[in-house]
Amino acid sequence: MRWLLWARRIALVVIVVVMGSSSYAAADWSRQGGIPLVFGQPATGTIDNQTFRQVYMFDGRAEDVVTISMAQTSGDLDPYVLLTDELGNILASSDDDGPGADALIVFQRIPADGRYFVIASRFGQAHGSTGGEFLLLLEHVGGAETEDTVLDYGDSVFGRISSEEPLAFYFLRAQRGDVINVIVRRISGDLDPRVDLATTDGVVLVSNDDDPQAEGTLDAGILNYTVLKSGVYLIVATRFGEKAGDTDGGFVLEVQRTPLEELGKRPEEARLIDYGMEVSAAVDDDVPARYFRFDARRGDVITATLNAEVGNLDPLLKLIDTNLTELAANNDTRDGHDARIAAFTVPQAGTYYLVATRTGEQTGRTSGSFSLQLNGRAGVTGGRALEIVYGATVSGLIEAARDTEEYVFFGSQGDVIDISMERASGDLDPLITLYDSDRKQIAFDDDTAGEQNALIKGFTLPRDDMFYLVASRFEREQGTTSGAYLLTLKLVRSGD
Repeated sequence: MRWLLWARRIALVVIVVVMGSSSYAAADWSRQGGIPLVFGQPATGTIDNQTFRQVYMFDGRAEDVVTISMAQTSGDLDPYVLLTDELGNILASSDDDGPGADALIVFQRIPADGRYFVIASRFGQAHGSTGGEFLLLLEHVGGAETEDTVLDYGDSVFGRISSEEPLAFYFLRAQRGDVINVIVRRISGDLDPRVDLATTDGVVLVSNDDDPQAEGTLDAGILNYTVLKSGVYLIVATRFGEKAGDTDGGFVLEVQRTPLEELGKRPEEARLIDYGMEVSAAVDDDVPARYFRFDARRGDVITATLNAEVGNLDPLLKLIDTNLTELAANNDTRDGHDARIAAFTVPQAGTYYLVATRTGEQTGRTSGSFSLQLNGRAGVTGGRALEIVYGATVSGLIEAARDTEEYVFFGSQGDVIDISMERASGDLDPLITLYDSDRKQIAFDDDTAGEQNALIKGFTLPRDDMFYLVASRFEREQGTTSGAYLLTLKLVRSGD
């Protein structure tokens, strides 16, 4: 019935838009006040066609974290609850996020000191058809950071989970690229721990109930989580089932950051690197390769440089995708101490890995420390065409869903160039076409290289310009051949 849930949510979005999405249109109640709502004390009410909403109010403090639940207690009521500020701006809403059709707003951060309103209603609000009695509960589940709740890496804290206190909250300041581990171990009772890592706005990033490294126990563990944004995070220690759970007991919670020297030994433990960053590490017989990951957009042009520092390291640098397919590699620059992948154009948006290793890799005999630098920029066409430079060979795929691929390069008047497109797999019949920046065709070839491969040989560029190469197949969109190809752009003689 997933389609039904989506249909209901789409309808809900339409209703919110009609009634005002950035501020609650019927905001007269914010001037009239509402029923006082006390933390931890349930409130009851009734929703019907005469009263399709009940308005409650409470005073909140900046950085408080609250949870609001609205449960049906009679009738066919489909609860819907909103949280707004005193200007009517909607901070959070829920339709079916609780058990069954109940509404639940979890881990909502209060942005500033002031008065806030909780609107208890039904799905469809004034246009809804359900009705019945409800129970509304506002809970204070976390507050502004204090010395007792803010954790540092290496800290261990003790706590207890019970039916009266099923949740314990802590804050952690983390930096982008940190790889963190959060462990919750039972130390008394029959507690079945669970741990959540969330933003301070209540968005749960990762949860765990059973630590995979603690088989035979009920301990919980979030392992090797890479922080993608610097800031403050919320750690929630609880039990399986949270409030509905029936276990309790004491626990110890530990927060650790994985040391840099332990990162990057495998692709799944790759260290984060961004454009403009330089990082250091080492390879040896025990760890012959280090993995670094980055996110890129289609058309981005990247350059990565691996510099040998201490030791006799003979560096080898590789670029691979998430399937571990090698896209580019280099093991020697002119001075013999660096490896460099220059001006590589990213073919598709996604995650990529740089592998810093040594010549011979597993069987290599050199070792030492290194620095790795990554630089990148957006492509000149924003990814519509992929950049290629003189001396480069790129690979691609022509198939029914994509019968052409465009490349772009900059050339000078008088440059003499060769362009080849060779079939690498399948039955592809390559076709290569060269255009100037006005999209005027100035050269093309289908079979000059033999075996249906394409070659534009000894072509002289007519002017300084940006030129387009279009890799395709014989008869283009009407063609029937497909397969992988290798496209090479070679400068035979410079026009300078």
